[in-house]
Amino acid sequence: MTRKQWAALTLILLAGGLGGIVGSVVLVDPFEIYHQATAFIPPITNGTQIYSNAGIAKSYAYDSIVIGSSMTENFKPSQLDALFGGQFVKIPVNAGSPFNHKQMMDMAFSTHDVRRVLYGIDIELMTYFYTAPKCEMPDYLYDDNLLNDVQYWFNQSVLARYIPECLATLGRHSDTLRDDMYSWGDLYEYGKDAALRGFTISGDEVSQVPLESDPQLSQQTLLNVQYNLIPFIEAHPGTEFLFFFPPYSLARWVDFYQSGMLHYHMNQKEAIVSALLPYENVKIFDFQAQTDWITALDNYIDISHYGPWINEAMAQAICENRLRITSVSQAQENDAVIRRYVDFVRAQGAWPESFAALSEERTP
Repeated sequence: MTRKQWAALTLILLAGGLGGIVGSVVLVDPFEIYHQATAFIPPITNGTQIYSNAGIAKSYAYDSIVIGSSMTENFKPSQLDALFGGQFVKIPVNAGSPFNHKQMMDMAFSTHDVRRVLYGIDIELMTYFYTAPKCEMPDYLYDDNLLNDVQYWFNQSVLARYIPECLATLGRHSDTLRDDMYSWGDLYEYGKDAALRGFTISGDEVSQVPLESDPQLSQQTLLNVQYNLIPFIEAHPGTEFLFFFPPYSLARWVDFYQSGMLHYHMNQKEAIVSALLPYENVKIFDFQAQTDWITALDNYIDISHYGPWINEAMAQAICENRLRITSVSQAQENDAVIRRYVDFVRAQGAWPESFAALSEERTP
């Protein structure tokens, strides 16, 4: 064999090997970038979320989406389908910034006709810089440039881990995949000991930071609304946007007080409500003053995160148009309830055995 023949054979073998690798990734496609999996169970977990979301947003059949942080991960699309009609998928970004959630909506709206968006607003995250991702996304999976998919085709984890995992489930199918994806409700301990672990309640008075005290942070909140929410609302008047403020436990509001940020975050929420209310295709729901939920620590794994039964109750309430706020004054009334309960806890200097002494109770 001549040198030219050897070189040609080497190039052919090399090209064949590389083509085989690319072909195997495209064929199996563990993160469903090119097609939805039908012959195996894809590796959709909290650890793969920023990769799996790209495939879900591109390849799944849906007309409605769930957007937000871990506060939205325990929703069940099957329940949402039954309540609202249509077909939901979850594309949350755990601990993501509003810009991360914008990235997910960009992909959903560019690939599907989206009729409804269920969006959980975490007020703390609204101070994050409005064009900055809090979670770095693999942008090569989120754009339309096929050439940069080389980072997917020759990814060591894809080749050595995720393709074998997919092949190990070959022939299997999950009827509950849409409900189960990203859900963590059965993975943790609930109750007072779990929820308050590492958290100390103090009765000390703490000076509270007002919203106007830090113009830069205040501006970020409004920029996040103006840049990461309103463009979708205005560009898609036929889409219904269902925004909700999630019910952190009362201990979280005590924590906000102890850090001096209670009034600041409440003013933030009221500013967000004021900015979103004028739009006819927007509805806003505030679950944060649901005292029977937020004082019952059996609902929580920590001071913020609630169990899936709370997600189910919120979905039902939204469907029935309950706990909707249509004015800033309603948000202010809800915040006043929270402050009253925070003051009650602080006066005890510990988590109370009962909240019966407080006369105002709200039920969903």
